Amino acid sequence: MLAVLVAGLMGCNSAPVKHPTFDPDVIRYRLFLRNNPVSSTDAAHCYVDCQSASSPNAYVDCLSACPGFEKTPGAHCDATEIPPEAVCLNVRRVKFKNEPPPGMIVLAIIGEIALVVGAASLCNISSTQCGIQQFPPPK
Repeated sequence: MLAVLVAGLMGCNSAPVKHPTFDPDVIRYRLFLRNNPVSSTDAAHCYVDCQSASSPNAYVDCLSACPGFEKTPGAHCDATEIPPEAVCLNVRRVKFKNEPPPGMIVLAIIGEIALVVGAASLCNISSTQCGIQQFPPPK
């Protein structure tokens, strides 16, 4: 009877494992808050200090100086990587013309490539940065 139950359970769990895909146009900017490999306490204090940054660029610069901050080319943020667990932004590389794409904030321009982040994702991790660009907070 036990063998039938185990076989039945294994048959129900036949969904393929979903592996993350590499996206060459994305860089994941992430700061773990709870399980920070350097210091969760210092990372949380640094994150709080960054809330007073005067612009989205200054905010990202501030976060990047926090202990344990990482940039991972090709990776995306997980849906669970939000405060209080982590601060995570998907930064995209886009061809820069005259204007940034709608709803995007330009963090840097390197040659003809702009590094941009979605205004909504910035608002999701920092309500203080939301008002700077006159974007309404997420609902």
